[in-house]
Amino acid sequence: AGQTKDCRTELKNLRNTVCGSKKLKQEVITIEAKQRKGKRLEINDCSVGDWRPQECMNTKIAQQLEKQGIFNPQKAVNARRALKSLLHKCGPGGGVQWFLRDKVSPPQTAQYGANCPPLRLKTVCNDFECPVNCKLADWEGWSACSKTCDGGLKRRVRSVTVYPQWGGSSCDSTKDEQTCNALSCDRPCLLQNWGPWRACTRACDKGMRWRSRKIKRAATGDGRCPRTFSKARYERQACNAQPCPLDVMCVARMDLVVGIDASGSMGASGWKAQRTALLGLINRLQFSKKSGLQLGVLKFSYKVSVLQQLTDDKKKLVAAVTKTKFDRWTTNIGGAFRSMKGMLQFGRRDAPSVCMLWTDGRPSRPSSKYDAALGAKDLRSSCRVMVVTMRPAVPKAYVAPWVSHPKSQNVLVVQHPNLMVSKVMDVNTFVCGKVQRFLDWTKAQNKTAR
Repeated sequence: AGQTKDCRTELKNLRNTVCGSKKLKQEVITIEAKQRKGKRLEINDCSVGDWRPQECMNTKIAQQLEKQGIFNPQKAVNARRALKSLLHKCGPGGGVQWFLRDKVSPPQTAQYGANCPPLRLKTVCNDFECPVNCKLADWEGWSACSKTCDGGLKRRVRSVTVYPQWGGSSCDSTKDEQTCNALSCDRPCLLQNWGPWRACTRACDKGMRWRSRKIKRAATGDGRCPRTFSKARYERQACNAQPCPLDVMCVARMDLVVGIDASGSMGASGWKAQRTALLGLINRLQFSKKSGLQLGVLKFSYKVSVLQQLTDDKKKLVAAVTKTKFDRWTTNIGGAFRSMKGMLQFGRRDAPSVCMLWTDGRPSRPSSKYDAALGAKDLRSSCRVMVVTMRPAVPKAYVAPWVSHPKSQNVLVVQHPNLMVSKVMDVNTFVCGKVQRFLDWTKAQNKTAR
């Protein structure tokens, strides 16, 4: 209220001053007219136009332009200097703003007419803090879903790195939520597509090939999932049903490890027949590290002895088998399986691995039976496990848990060790995935030699 009263008083004083000036001017005109014998004196004051505000400029730049007589920033713009670089939008201390006006008419009577008022006025402009907009950090990772099924929530957050000030834009949300695991808690498993067909288990005399589907997502709650060997997850087909030739040569590319039984139950004649059968098998294998077969041999009784690591050297294999002795001790099948796995480290990465155990006896104690099962389970992850049983006391059902799938294709039954010599061709077609008639193979070798 006090400031309003003072303003009114100031305005009243200004009006009185203007009014007094007009009266004084009129008296001067009257006196001049008398001196000029009635001729009226024309007195015209300088008149100017309205103020034209210019844009607010940076203080330092404004000082430089003022020395050059430039008060309008538009006239200072050139190819090297944009208008934006000259202006002052905000900040403590403000910038410089010029107000300009032009003369409309100059005073016509220099002695009495009023001179022109200032045509330029410099003021401080935009003297306020610049607005600071909100700045946010990147989103953090999503939290775990609050529920595993039937719909839950997962959340993520982000922090404020710069808070808004002086009219800056406000912050967006710092929290985010999404629904997750919306599927029912009672859902069946999800199966993968069918895998490829496996190679035929035999080269002749009716083998088997199969394929399966693995579980992609397990069932939850009361949801169901087909069993491993159900029709939904397992298919098999007969293959290579043609009869095997009487005398064949194994021409498959593989790494084969054979374990022969040297326990006391074999007897001297059984041991001799088994060793002779193995030498006969070696004579029907095509050895080649590049394109053929590599063979490794061990014997097992109470202890396990590696007779020859994997090699394609036929002479070394024959010598190792020929000179080995009969141990006459207990049957350590678990140790034989573990040693076979160790021998595979010398095999080829790009060749199939097959492990074939010959035995006529059961593990000596219940603990040994359990040890054999563990050894076989571990070995099955590294090679195809096959077993040749040589006595009725070791039936097919007894050794089936040790061998690879399909069980029926990986167990060969021979009624007595003494019969092994006559079963060499059966063993050859049992273990080999690719065979050739021996006569045809011989002709091909002779032709190559020429």
